[in-house]
Amino acid sequence: MISGQLKSDIDKLWDDFWSGGIANPLSVIEQISFLMFARLLDIRETREEKKASRTGKPFRRLFSDKPIADEVRRKMLDDLVTSEQDLRWSHFKSRNAEDMLRIVRDGVFPHFKTVAMDGARFGEYMKDAQLLIQKQSLLVTAVNTIDNLPLTQGDTKGDLYEYMLGKLTTAGIAGQFRTPRHIITKMVEMLAPRPDEVIGDPACGTAGFLVLTMHYLQQAYTTPGMEYPDEDGNLVYPGDRLEPYREHIQSGLLHGFDFDATMLRIAAMNLLLH
Repeated sequence: MISGQLKSDIDKLWDDFWSGGIANPLSVIEQISFLMFARLLDIRETREEKKASRTGKPFRRLFSDKPIADEVRRKMLDDLVTSEQDLRWSHFKSRNAEDMLRIVRDGVFPHFKTVAMDGARFGEYMKDAQLLIQKQSLLVTAVNTIDNLPLTQGDTKGDLYEYMLGKLTTAGIAGQFRTPRHIITKMVEMLAPRPDEVIGDPACGTAGFLVLTMHYLQQAYTTPGMEYPDEDGNLVYPGDRLEPYREHIQSGLLHGFDFDATMLRIAAMNLLLH
C-alpha cells in the first residue's frame, strides 16, 4: 500500500480533480489511469528503443515517425504535431498549457484507440474514451504529478489502483467493491491455476484477480535461476516454461466481464500494462 509523499500526492491530485469539476470518483480514477497509461506507453517505447540500439534488432513502434493518419485530426494538430512521435508523454509534457490540452485531447486520446500491443485488441475498449479535463491548469497539474510518480518501481501501479479503489468504497459508490491484494494473492495460490486452463472473473472490476493470476503463473513456471533483476532492481520472472502455452495465454487464458464500460477500460489498461 502506498504511503507518505506518494499518498499525499495522489490525495492532492484527487482534490484537484474535484475542484476542477470532475466529482465522480470513478471518472477521476479513469482520467488518472489514462494519463498513467500515456506515460507508461512512452516508458515502454523508450525501453524498446534502448534495447534495439543495443541489439540492432528492429521493433514494432507504438508511435510511428509517420504523420497522423486521420486527416481531420492531422489538420486540427497541424501546427503542433508532425508525427505520432509528438504524441509521446516525453514530448508533450513540457508544452504550454494550451498546446498540451490540444495535443492530449485531439491527438493522444484518439491514438489510444489505435494502440495494439502483442496482439491485444485494446482499441475496442477505448472507442468511447474521452478526456474529461477541460481546464488547462488541471491537465498541467495532473501531468506534472503523474510524471513524478515512481511507476516503474515494484508494483506501484497496482498499489495506486488499490489505493484509488479504496476511495470508491469511501465515496459509497454502489456496486464497486475492492478485494484487498493479500486476499487476492491467497485465493490465487489456493486455486493454483494452470496455463492450459480457461480462467474467468465474472465481475472483474479493474482485473486485479486476472493480473495476479498471470503473476502467479510467471513465477510458478520460471526455471529456478532464470529470474533476474530489472533496471529498477525488481525481480523479474520470465515464465520460460510457459512457452508451450503461449498462444493459449495470448488469446484464451484470461477472461474478464463487467457491466460498466468505464471499469472495462480501466481493466484493459491494467492488464495491458502488466
